[in-house]
Amino acid sequence: MFLYRNELSSAAVQSMVPFLQNANNLIELNLQGNNLQSEGFNRIFQALRDSPIETLDCCRCGIESIEIDSEHVPEHLKLLNLRGNIINVDGCRGLATLLQGGNATLKFLYLTKNQIGDEGVAILVNVLQNNTSLTTLDLTLNDGISLDGQTMLLKLVNDISSVKATLRSNHTLKRLD
Repeated sequence: MFLYRNELSSAAVQSMVPFLQNANNLIELNLQGNNLQSEGFNRIFQALRDSPIETLDCCRCGIESIEIDSEHVPEHLKLLNLRGNIINVDGCRGLATLLQGGNATLKFLYLTKNQIGDEGVAILVNVLQNNTSLTTLDLTLNDGISLDGQTMLLKLVNDISSVKATLRSNHTLKRLD
């Protein structure tokens, strides 16, 4: 379902919740360019918990913080596009919930052009050390990521400090931008 640039607000999302909760065939939802903000995104995410949704695109939707609890994670979600929002360290904490645990299914996470800095990277790196589903993480154009943050990301995928550390590196993540 493509609802690209329909000027949907956080308030409009509330009327969509019953539909989303009963959309048994919905595998893709594109909400790019709407003014969902954090509240609207969080409502949508919770409403999709029992759906077969595989792709959720909320690019440029004014999302800052993300509140995800482990009981409201869509179990089939493979791709989450959050490019061009204002996600910060609080948003990374919410995303950590999505990425942790043995039931994580997300393969592609796009966080291009947000407000993620080294603290947010540290949160993501910590949870991704044990994640076996994510293959692509895009953090390009997050100006708050310094050389320290980049080093954390490199160590995540190939920690050469010891043989044991190399073996414990995340070998599932194949693309890191």
